[in-house]
Amino acid sequence: MIYFDNAASSFPKPPAVSRAVGQWLKSNGANPGRSGHKPALDAGGVIFDTRLLVCDIFGVSDPENVVFVPNATYGLNFLIQGLLKPGDHAVTTDLEHNSVLRPLKLLEHRGVSFDAVSTDLYDDGKTVENILKHIKSNTRLVICTQCSNVCGKVMPLHEISLALPKGVSLVVDGAQGAGIIPINLSKEGIDYYCAPSHKGLLGPQGSGFITVCGKRPAPIIVGGTGSESFDLNQPDYLPDLLESGTLPTPAIKGMYEGMKFIKNYGVDKIYRHKLNLVRYAVSALEELDGVITYVDPQRALFAGTTCFNVQDKDSDEVARYLAQNGVCVRSGIHCAPLFHQKMGTQKTGMVRISFGCFNTVSEIDAFIKILKKYLKK
Repeated sequence: MIYFDNAASSFPKPPAVSRAVGQWLKSNGANPGRSGHKPALDAGGVIFDTRLLVCDIFGVSDPENVVFVPNATYGLNFLIQGLLKPGDHAVTTDLEHNSVLRPLKLLEHRGVSFDAVSTDLYDDGKTVENILKHIKSNTRLVICTQCSNVCGKVMPLHEISLALPKGVSLVVDGAQGAGIIPINLSKEGIDYYCAPSHKGLLGPQGSGFITVCGKRPAPIIVGGTGSESFDLNQPDYLPDLLESGTLPTPAIKGMYEGMKFIKNYGVDKIYRHKLNLVRYAVSALEELDGVITYVDPQRALFAGTTCFNVQDKDSDEVARYLAQNGVCVRSGIHCAPLFHQKMGTQKTGMVRISFGCFNTVSEIDAFIKILKKYLKK
C-alpha cells in the first residue's frame, strides 16, 4: 500500500505512539485531575507533560494556555463561537475548511457578519492587502489556515499578524501545519492556534489542542472540571474554563509521543522533506498528457500537499482506480468549497495527494506508473 492521504490522517505512526497508547490502556484507566491516588496522579502527569511539550514546540509561554480538545473542528468552534458576539465582524479567506466557514455561517444567523477574502497563491503581499481592505470598525477576528488542506499553500501568518490593527485578533487553523511547518506562536504574534493530534503531530485520533494567548473565549460547553465544584458557574481560569469532562488520556499520551518524535526528528527537516516530495510529484505529474495540475510549488511556499485532475474525468473515478491499485488518495471537495470555486473545480473536485514524513520518492514513482496505466485506458 502507498499511503498519500496524510492530510486526512497521518499513517504510519511512529512505533512509540502505538506502544504508549497500548501500554497506557493496559496499565492505567484513571481519570486525570479527579482523585489523589497514584493512577490518577500519573494520568495528570501525562496531561501536564503534554501541555509543556506543546509550549516547547509551538512557543507558548504558559502551559495553562494550552487547552485540550477532541479535534481541530471542536477547537475552532470553541474559539469562533466563544469569541464573536452579535454585532461583531470577522475576516477569513477562500482557502478555509468548513470547520471555519460553517461556524461563521452559523453565527451569521445570530448577528455576526464575515467576509471571505481572495488569496493570491504566489503574492503574499496581495493576500495581506486583501485582508486589510476588509477590516471594519467592528472586526474582531481574522481567521485563516496555516496552510491549505487542498493545495498546501502556506499562509503569511507573521505578515498578517503585524499588519492587523489593535483590537483585531488572529485565529490560526493549524490542522495542516502543526508538526509540518516550523512556527513560534509568541514570536509570530498569533493569538489563538488550533491543531489536531492525528495529522502532522503523528498522534492518534481523538485529541488536539488550542492555545489561548489573547482574550479568553466564552465556553460553549460547560460541566465538570474537578475544580470549584460548589460553584455552579464554570471556572473563569484556563484551562478549566474550556476543559469540561474527562480528558482522553490515552489519546493525549499518544499525542505526546508523536510530538516527541517530531521534536527529535526536527520540524525543519520534516518540512524540507515534504516540500521536496511535493515538488518532485508536481514535476512528474506535469509531464503526463491529460493531467491538470493547479499549483507550482517552485514559485511560493507550499507544504506536503498538492492536487491534480485528469482531463474530462471526475476526481472520484481517478481516486477509485488508484485505490484499487493500492494508492490511497482523497478526491472531491475536501470540505473547502471556496477554494474549489476559486479554481473552477466545483463539479469535478480534485484528486489530493498529501505526503507524510515517512513517504519516499520511490513511492511517487510507483504512483506515477499506476496513473500512467489509467491514462492509457
